[in-house]
Amino acid sequence: MLGNIKQLLGKKSKKLKMPIFLLVIDSVFYGIFIGVMYFVLLDLIQDTFSVEKIKEYTWIMIISFIIRTIISSIGYSGIQIQGARAIESMRIKMGDHLRNLPLGYFNKNSIGEISNIMTNDLQDFEKVITHNTSELIKISIISIYLLIITFFIDFSLGLIQLIIVLGSLPLMFYGGKRASKIGKGKKKIIAVVISRMVEYLNGIKVFKSHNMVGEKFERLEKSFKDFRKESIRTEVAIVPYVLAFQTLIDLSFPLMLIISTTKFINGNINNIYYFTFVILNLALTYILRGFSAQYGEFRYLKLASEKLIKTYNEKEISYEYENHQFKNYDIEFENVCFSYEEDDPILKDVSFKAKEGTMTALIGPSGSGKTTITSLIARFWDIQSGKIKIGDMDISKLKPDNILQNVSMVFQEVYLLNDTIYNNIKIGNQKATKEKIVEAAKIANCHDFIESLENGYDTIVGEGGSTLSGGEKQRISIARAILKDAPIILLDEATASLDADNELEIRKSIDKLIKNKTVIVIAHRLNTIKDSDQIIVLNEGKIEEIGDHNILMENKARYYNMYTEMEKAKLWTI
Repeated sequence: MLGNIKQLLGKKSKKLKMPIFLLVIDSVFYGIFIGVMYFVLLDLIQDTFSVEKIKEYTWIMIISFIIRTIISSIGYSGIQIQGARAIESMRIKMGDHLRNLPLGYFNKNSIGEISNIMTNDLQDFEKVITHNTSELIKISIISIYLLIITFFIDFSLGLIQLIIVLGSLPLMFYGGKRASKIGKGKKKIIAVVISRMVEYLNGIKVFKSHNMVGEKFERLEKSFKDFRKESIRTEVAIVPYVLAFQTLIDLSFPLMLIISTTKFINGNINNIYYFTFVILNLALTYILRGFSAQYGEFRYLKLASEKLIKTYNEKEISYEYENHQFKNYDIEFENVCFSYEEDDPILKDVSFKAKEGTMTALIGPSGSGKTTITSLIARFWDIQSGKIKIGDMDISKLKPDNILQNVSMVFQEVYLLNDTIYNNIKIGNQKATKEKIVEAAKIANCHDFIESLENGYDTIVGEGGSTLSGGEKQRISIARAILKDAPIILLDEATASLDADNELEIRKSIDKLIKNKTVIVIAHRLNTIKDSDQIIVLNEGKIEEIGDHNILMENKARYYNMYTEMEKAKLWTI
């Protein structure tokens, strides 16, 4: 475990050495109390006990208590402070690490699993640092200390005591191993519970409309029952081993009492050593019982460190250049092949070039690879073969943050923070002044509706933008993109799900957003992209056609058929 702590905390682990050392010293001072008890017994037996010695022992106890109090308070506060600081750094580091992972990691791991790592696992690891590890070290040192003294009293008694302790430990270790194994199942269930809760809260409107709230939402209900079952199973799993260990340790005291008494009666040890051994054995029994409780919890919490290490070992997206300055903002695909899963290609030998300042539209049936192309431009994923270039630079050599500084994305699904409208727009540029934010809102045609709200730009929009209409959210996202003023714009048909009035307003906003930019737009309505500089028709991951509207109409292939069917649909009447 110490290796895990060092691996996860790095150089910060050194700051834990002094607090842990002080707690170890505290455990050593615990031996002074036992020593005083020994000398009191010695004086009683030798009839040398006096008021002066009572005062002497009292002062030793008081001084030891004061020193222990000072040392333990410094040690415990130090380990709490350093532990909290270390976890704070770890949370930030974990957030940065997750941000730099390819999207494939998030596809393989549920929101519950990731939330569990960021919250429960980090919290469990903090408990390992601030409580369990130091306590186990203290208990181990005191136990070894008492066993060593036992050997000095009588070697045979010490050997028997050591054999009993060592013979009992496998029960504890096996119980801990069992706790770890079942604890993994519990952690998986916790991740499922979190996912189900998020699912339930996000879909509450749908579930209410279908009368699926409360116990009727069986997926959530089942996850809670599984969690209860797994929690009980985890707790119960280690109980037989803890009880067996504690029973052996408890039975060891009367056994050692019989053996030591026999030795005392036979004259093999004197009365001083006899009474001292009894006191030491009683103290050791009590301490080892505490060890059994600490160790089981320690093995369960240790799972958190293993999960954190596994997450940190997930390979981040690699890069050579952190801050590249692009010569231009041409986007070029050269023989790009890509698949999310092995043996399931999504893009097959895709090649095209979108020149700076032009609009390229992507059309095609669902699953043809349109959204994948925009995700690859933003380097959310890395391709299996080929090249993607921006301004003649292979983006696989660039840090994703560097790429995203130059990209704005506006998609159908808009997510807004549970914050003010002002701060939601400001996400586009954290350094923007209020004047710039208002100007961006005006360009995006959302200033008027914002001003009509009771609190204007200070209106809280609710998590995900739940208090705003689809059109209002979309215009705020466009204002955000306008404020960012990135040279590359990726659009996933932002008006596809809007009514006619909202569509007109958003179109005006988009026209202002894309002016003089390199634009890649995913189109569902062909009439919205007929004026594009380039239209790419995708089908089953391949480019079937490429050209402007006139060229594609002359080809009389897939685009021609799609467009003519659309024109015919306009004439339909009911």
